[in-house]
Amino acid sequence: MMNFKDLDFLVEKLRELDNGKNHILITGNIKVGKSTLLDAFIKKYYKNSKIDGIMTELVITDKFRIELFRYGTDKRFIIGERVSDMKFYDDVFLKKSYEFMEDFKNNDILVFDEIGNKEGHLIDYCKKLISLFEENRIFAVLKKAGNPVVDNLDKLENYVIFDLDKFYE
Repeated sequence: MMNFKDLDFLVEKLRELDNGKNHILITGNIKVGKSTLLDAFIKKYYKNSKIDGIMTELVITDKFRIELFRYGTDKRFIIGERVSDMKFYDDVFLKKSYEFMEDFKNNDILVFDEIGNKEGHLIDYCKKLISLFEENRIFAVLKKAGNPVVDNLDKLENYVIFDLDKFYE
C-alpha cells in the first residue's frame, strides 16, 4: 500500500505516460489534487506551448459557487451556486463555453478542468466536446462517475487515463 502525495513524483509519473501526442486525462476522487497535478505538469513541461481551454472552479465564500473561465484569463462567470440547494445556470455555461470554443485557434493543447457530471444532461455540448478531441490535443481533469467523456472514450484514439486514486490506495 502506497500513501504519498508528492507532487513532483506525480508529475514525473504523468510524464512517463506522455508521448507528446496523446490526450492526457486525469481522474480521481474529489479534492485528491487533479487540478493541482495538471497545473504543475503544464508548468514543468508545457510552459512554452500555446494553450487554451475551459476551466471551472469551486469557490467557497459565504456560499458555494462554481465559476467558469477561459484558460489564462481572469474574467469569471458564475455557472452554479448554492443558496439552499445547488442551482446551475446552464444558459451561462453554454453561452460562454461555446464562445470560448469558437475562439480556439492554432493551439498546441486545449485544457478542460473539470469535465464532470455538469455536462451529462447537455447532449449537444458533449458532442462538441468529443469533436474537439478529434481535432486537438487535450489535457483534461475528469470526474469519474457518470462522466460523458469517460462514457465516450471508446470513440477516441491515443489517450491515457492517469487515475490519481491509485496513488492513494
